[in-house]
Amino acid sequence: MLIIGFLLILLAAAVITYVLLATAGMTPVEVSYGVLNVEVAPLWLFLAGVLTLAVAAIGLWMVAAGARGKARKAREVRELRKQAKDADRRATRATDAGQLDQRPTSTGRPGAGAPGTTTPRQGSSTTRPGTGPTPPERHRLEPDR
Repeated sequence: MLIIGFLLILLAAAVITYVLLATAGMTPVEVSYGVLNVEVAPLWLFLAGVLTLAVAAIGLWMVAAGARGKARKAREVRELRKQAKDADRRATRATDAGQLDQRPTSTGRPGAGAPGTTTPRQGSSTTRPGTGPTPPERHRLEPDR
């Protein structure tokens, strides 16, 4: 990459030298466009083109850098949301399993109920009558729907 860069710099220097030598004795170029009437030496016209190209290249580089940064941030947010969702899922499974297995019953043994009693199943709602089920909790990174 370094060698290619140096070769491009040498090529640019050769082109500029050629333009300097080739336009040394030329008459000025007349630019007439409506109210714009200017006589410019060919070397200055060439340098104006070089400057315009350099500004355009810097603009394209800035757009590309901004797009890469935005894509990187979006990818990071997606990954963090996925990790948070997986962590919530694991935590919910762990607490549900722990509550079902460790819930004391009338006999004192986890999971063994007294005759005629039932334990709530996983996913069932234990709310007061008339209040309805509570909405599931959402993670703060989860988008609104």
